[in-house]
Formats: sequence, C-alpha cells, structure tokens
Amino acid sequence: MVDLDRAHNVPRFERDQSAVYSQLVYASKATDVVDVMCDGKWLMRNHRLLTIDEDGVRAGAQEMARRIDLFLSDREQSVLQKLIAIGGAAEGESFEVQVKARVSSLPTVRRALTSDEITVIRAVHYYQYDTYFFFDDPAQGRLRYREDEFLDEQDNVVNARARLTLTGPSREAAFGSVLLFRSRFFAPATHSPRFYREYFKPAREREVEKDRHRWLVAFRGVQFYVHVDHLVNRHAGTNFVEVKSRTWSRRDAQDKAAIIMELLNLLGARADETIEEGYVEL
Repeated sequence: MVDLDRAHNVPRFERDQSAVYSQLVYASKATDVVDVMCDGKWLMRNHRLLTIDEDGVRAGAQEMARRIDLFLSDREQSVLQKLIAIGGAAEGESFEVQVKARVSSLPTVRRALTSDEITVIRAVHYYQYDTYFFFDDPAQGRLRYREDEFLDEQDNVVNARARLTLTGPSREAAFGSVLLFRSRFFAPATHSPRFYREYFKPAREREVEKDRHRWLVAFRGVQFYVHVDHLVNRHAGTNFVEVKSRTWSRRDAQDKAAIIMELLNLLGARADETIEEGYVEL
C-alpha cells in the first residue's frame, strides 16, 4: 500500500490508466510505502516493521555510532592516526646519520665527486617544495609535505612526485657534528596541500624551497647520499652540502659518523662550518 496523497506526489494524472506506474517510478519515495503484505502475511503496518525489533536495532546502531565517535575523537587528537586513516602510510622507523655544512666552493665539491676516492652510483637534480606542519603538542612531531620536480640536463621538469613524512620531535643522538635522526612514517601525498592543511589543522607552518643536486656515492666501502642545496629566496649566495646514510644500530651510526666527517672534509666543508639546524629552522 502506497500513500499517493503526500505533497511530492501531487498532482496526479488519471487520464491514462498506466499513469500510476510513472507516478510510482518518478514521483513516489520509499517512505510512501505504508503497509506491506507478502504471501498473506503482514510484514509492515503503518510504516512499522513487524519482522524485526526496530527499537533494538536503533539502540544497537546508536551504540555503534557512540563507539565510532570515540574512535574519531581519538584519531583527531593524533597526527599519526590521522595519517594512517587516509591510507598508504607505512611505518618506516628509518634511522639515518647526517651532517650539514655551509660550503663556499661548489667546484671543490664537484672535483671531489669525480676523484678516485669517491664512486658515484647515480645522480639526480630536482627542485623541492616543502611545507612543514607544526602542532601545539611537540610530542606529535612534525609533518612534512614535499613535492619533488625532477629536472633534466636542460633544467626541464621531466617527472614529479609528492609525499608525506612524519618525524619525531627531536633528534635521537649526536656523534660530534653528526646527528642521528629517525623518520617515523611515510605516505604518498595524493591530495593538495590545502587538503592536508584542513585535514591535519596545524598550529603553524613554514615553507622551504630549494634547488638540490643529489648523488648516491660509495666512500670507504659505505654508501652515502650527498646533497648540494641552494635555498631559494633565503641565504642568498650560500650553498649547503649535506651527507647522510641509513643506519640500523648505534655502533653502526658511530662508525659511519667518523667516515662522514672524512667525506665532508673531502667535499671542501670544514667541521666548524657544520650546522645542527634543519633548513626549516634556518
């Protein structure tokens, strides 16, 4: 039984006996069904289902909604949980030792990279656009949205990628000028910075834009990444060299820290020119 007297069912046309079918298809709604009988048995009377406990179902659904509300409330308080919720996040627990220094002579760096002491495995040139999200609770860490534009020899963009990295609030340790850091979680960035800004709601943010040349090299039997960076619109005329390597134990980190300082010296940067701040702090 269908109620055709409700406002959205008016007017009704009766000239054609088949008009009721178009009325049901194009005008009526499921909520217009008042009574249902099947095989001589009433399944619904006056909009009330007779084969299930409606009150019990509503109470159960409301309890599930309460639990979901609690879950979402907890998630909203955790940057990590929000990162996991949007999908694609992977726990990296990636430790790396690194050192950064100002460098005055780029030719010295390039000569070192072509010397017999260093073996270049591969090289790449790209622009990096970083947006750092900071939160009121330092324990949440900080979230970096990074866009990489890969450049060819004529500085034309040939490829691009974007990703998110959630890092801890501080470095893990220091071995002289060499620092040990940990990246906690990585995720592909499939949305715009505006989406992540509205989703994570950071307390503040900073942007870093840089021109980066990157080499994967072998030195003293260990693989290192060597970066030569120029910060766009910041520190005019200043270039930075950064050396880093993945590590898996404190002993390995200490051993690599000593080799890194040798490599840094070979690249023309002195130990007294090293800096502890990241580019976002600078």
